[in-house]
Amino acid sequence: MRIVAEHLSYIYNARTPFAAKALDDVSLTIEEGEFYGIIGQTGSGKSTFVQHLNGLLRLPSSLKRKKKKKGKGVSPVLRVGEFDLSEKKTDFRALRKHVGMVFQYPEYQLFAETVEKDVAFGLLNFAEKGKKPSDEEVKRAVWEALEAVGLDPKEYAEKSPFELSGGQKRRVAIAGVIVTKPEILVLDEPAAGLDPLGKREVMDLLHKFHGDWCKTVVIVSHDMDEIAENCTRAAVFSEGKVVKEAPPKELFRETEELSSLGLDIPLVAKLCEALKERGVKIECDFTEDGFINAVLGRAALRGKEGQA
Repeated sequence: MRIVAEHLSYIYNARTPFAAKALDDVSLTIEEGEFYGIIGQTGSGKSTFVQHLNGLLRLPSSLKRKKKKKGKGVSPVLRVGEFDLSEKKTDFRALRKHVGMVFQYPEYQLFAETVEKDVAFGLLNFAEKGKKPSDEEVKRAVWEALEAVGLDPKEYAEKSPFELSGGQKRRVAIAGVIVTKPEILVLDEPAAGLDPLGKREVMDLLHKFHGDWCKTVVIVSHDMDEIAENCTRAAVFSEGKVVKEAPPKELFRETEELSSLGLDIPLVAKLCEALKERGVKIECDFTEDGFINAVLGRAALRGKEGQA
């Protein structure tokens, strides 16, 4: 499922004294199969944009597809696969089955008596009318989702989610989204608040989903190392606009531009900058493995030159 946004704008509290433009003529395409990153300062429009992708925020009625009038500009376009989100007739229930959304700190949204019931909620909620899955089908899907996030269903299914650790709660919350096996998985700060090991475990899970059944992953993140290590491409949002879009290895070369937008760069990019100032130029993709391989390759080359 390809994501295409053209001339997308959004105003909170429109036509009131508190109106605030969150998106301003955003055009962006995310290809099927990508592990895509979205970065920007708080208030830049990142979360507003991704909440459009499964219809949590909809195009205002005044912006829905109309016949273009002279002098009135262009109508916004938002398509996710076969779903045209600018049309009133769009089946948003079906859309949300295909586009899973995991909010920041999703563990705070757990509510059911048991882990199994919490994870099952989304599956039952998105079931088509007259096609409610059997109890056996629900249990099978829930247990598969728990196993996918690394929780043994025999141990955790009947537990209260409120008895679990923070990391376990987050896994349960993610299981509740992936239980329908969405084609697109959108996550807002998926590793926020976790220690380094927890962050790595969550990102490893996302790559596993991406490799097994989830065609496209989109993450919103303030962590530039997370973007550099995991994403195929990334877009930079600022004041509701997309100001830059490129693969991380190109994006993080623009250190001055990113700094002017109030953004940091990955630790590896900082190391490369520091070495460059000392006359040592390291070419890499700003991942840890890329940096290590580049340094080892440079050392091996210098060793050969020394032997010669």
